[in-house]
Amino acid sequence: MGGIYYGDTRLRQYYTMYNTFSFNHGWGGMLNLMYEPTYKTYDRTYHAVYNIGGQIYKTMCKDKLQLTLTFNALGDRRKYDRYANGNKVTYNYTTPVQNIGISLVWRFSGGKSVNVNAVENGSQSFKEVKDIR
Repeated sequence: MGGIYYGDTRLRQYYTMYNTFSFNHGWGGMLNLMYEPTYKTYDRTYHAVYNIGGQIYKTMCKDKLQLTLTFNALGDRRKYDRYANGNKVTYNYTTPVQNIGISLVWRFSGGKSVNVNAVENGSQSFKEVKDIR
């Protein structure tokens, strides 16, 4: 394209780690890490993105009530550069990634019993798509 050589720069990688923890007396939590390195595709450079977050919860009343604290501690949002008519244009999503939330969930049982008929068979197909040089 336009005399520009891109080589093997269109490879897009993601690295994630999800950990779930369970402790005594109804305590538990999750720790999630995500990292996407800088990559290039055609006329754009997508800069590295990362996120560290998770949650801490406590279940009470025989697992019927759950209090959860959800958080994103660190992170960096998407930033990319593109070239238009020889000029570099940068797009930067600057909304802070840090947040915190609290939720309270009540689980109840009872109500009307129903029968559900489920389909036992199905089909799936997968394809690998590669760029042609």
